[in-house]
Amino acid sequence: MIIQIVLVPALVLAVVLSLRSRASLRGQARRKIVAALTVVAGALAVLFPSMLQALADAVGVTRGTDLLLYVLALVIIYLVGSTSARFREQEARIVLLARQVALSDAALRHVEEAAARSEQTADQLPVTVHHGVQQGPAHR
Repeated sequence: MIIQIVLVPALVLAVVLSLRSRASLRGQARRKIVAALTVVAGALAVLFPSMLQALADAVGVTRGTDLLLYVLALVIIYLVGSTSARFREQEARIVLLARQVALSDAALRHVEEAAARSEQTADQLPVTVHHGVQQGPAHR
């Protein structure tokens, strides 16, 4: 059957494409093209069901609805893989952001503690009297 020769590589291709990076312009363009082709193919299948049956006959599938089911299964596999890859990428970005926030908070706390310690040591300096005027840490 021709359909088996077509579906197995199509399945592998759908999985491979869905798991590739989403950040590239090529990946974004590929998703848009797949979406547009799916819409066009769906509209043609609804408007011309005999064409879907003729295509099914040509590839060795009994009914056009079975062919439609096979194609929709490929699209769903692509979408599930694509969504999974996108969530993994977002989780990785969230982890990086959380690390940056934690490091920034730690650095800020370190600076605040250092400032508080320097104020404490300045307050503990002895008060000196110079020419009858009392001078403390605030007057230096």
